[in-house]
Amino acid sequence: MDNLERKRKADAVDNEEEARKLQITEDAVRQYTQITNDAAYHKPDELSDQQAPVPVLDKVNTPASIIPFDRLIVLNVEATCDENPTNPAAVQVTKENAEIIELAYVVVDTTSMEITHQQHIFVRPERTPLTSFCTSITGITWKQLDSAGTFKDAIRALDEYIQQELVAKKLSFCFVTHGGWILRMQLPREARDKNMELPAYLAYYQMFDLKQEVQRWQVYHQPEVSLRTTSLADLCETFHVDRVMDTSGLDACLTVVNVLRYLAAFHYQDILTRPIDFGADLQHFNQEASKVVRLAGLPYEVTQGELEAWFSSNGLRPAMTYMIQASEHNAKPSVSGFAMFHSHEDASRGLLLNGRCLGDRPIEVSPSSERVIEAAANILTQFPVQANSRRRVRPGDWNCPNCSFHNFASRRNCFKCNAENPNPPPSTHTINATSTGGDWLCSCGFHNYASQPRCLKCGSEQRNTGTSGSRIHVRPGDWFCPNPECSFQNFASRTSCYRCQTPNPNPPHPPQASYNYTETQFRVGDWIW
Repeated sequence: MDNLERKRKADAVDNEEEARKLQITEDAVRQYTQITNDAAYHKPDELSDQQAPVPVLDKVNTPASIIPFDRLIVLNVEATCDENPTNPAAVQVTKENAEIIELAYVVVDTTSMEITHQQHIFVRPERTPLTSFCTSITGITWKQLDSAGTFKDAIRALDEYIQQELVAKKLSFCFVTHGGWILRMQLPREARDKNMELPAYLAYYQMFDLKQEVQRWQVYHQPEVSLRTTSLADLCETFHVDRVMDTSGLDACLTVVNVLRYLAAFHYQDILTRPIDFGADLQHFNQEASKVVRLAGLPYEVTQGELEAWFSSNGLRPAMTYMIQASEHNAKPSVSGFAMFHSHEDASRGLLLNGRCLGDRPIEVSPSSERVIEAAANILTQFPVQANSRRRVRPGDWNCPNCSFHNFASRRNCFKCNAENPNPPPSTHTINATSTGGDWLCSCGFHNYASQPRCLKCGSEQRNTGTSGSRIHVRPGDWFCPNPECSFQNFASRTSCYRCQTPNPNPPHPPQASYNYTETQFRVGDWIW
């Protein structure tokens, strides 16, 4: 790559950074202003099947670090999870109520890039089970969690270290994560659900997202280096650095440290020098009384109606919504956009939806401004009114007879108009579930956290009915084996008992025929603008 071409690409990165300061996501303006010139960026998963060469570290002997912090804290968490593609109604843990079960962090001295401290903390979940799927993914067993402390205890332990070893010694620090989910969504959402106040450095974090830093690095090394993905496995293979696999809970952190050392050795002026500063973004949002929030992680085929229903179920109604047009080369399975409200107060309430799910996707809601919408005007469009006809209908999904809204199988009431499912799943036995004081059970049957003044499912206000800690129903469709010698609890997707193979006495209904989205459906009161 000649010097002129390298300078052009470096300038493109500077343009992208300015766009990021205006809170336009990397999925949007960077694609429009920078990545359109770099075809390799448009390939979401498979960029090259060829082993990338090792670049020459021409600045590796430069002694001074250009990282503007004394310490980097590499953070990683594991959370409860579940999956059942054949029957989503049987999922016991959604992405919206997942709880952290392990917190691991490694502290790095930026002068030497040596590790000064490392720790991992198991966390006992309070409201969700540890499923077999979660154990298969994380390797964590209930035996490890049974005597562990709570989420609050884990944050307190992290805070004690930071206060004693960094704050007291006046050492500046910044977090590093592999992807922004931990600090952007999981920590603030879980703390909000559990009525817990995070330390200021977590609530108003500064962080480097390793995936973004790698993308900036790649600008200097195209076309010599083409990354297949930004997964840790592929980064280690491409950069010829060790991937740590033998230390439970810390392996991802220690692997990230190895990649950081590799990137830092180049001493590029725009890599590991410009952190994401949520505190500054929120301050600008409040100072200008912005009415705009940014939405990321939306379902790929989300419609205007679904987005409006999601807001209205939480007591909000945006004045306008905008979708960022995806590049024809960009095949990402998610959509980004913006919502503009009638007032700054409504926009601030919208930020509280950060981490809540639309369908089965947790949505990132973050501060933005009207200046961003003006700057990105030529890549914005309206959300589609109708879904693509390729939408996949899953077992148990149903269309509301009142408003024709497409609902997931787990919903007993329509997400849009709250009408009842005309063919609800068979009633199930009940089991005792862990419930924290203040939690309440809505009249629609949904279990809400104490921090939610309105039902997350139907939008009804909390009533003082004394149902805190009530018995919570098994997920719709779950069934108990009728064999008296077995009585095993089975997921709805199983046609026979997992333990004794006795057939399910009430097998799930086949999915309804998909709604014809290609033909306009008119209802009483509809009107054309």
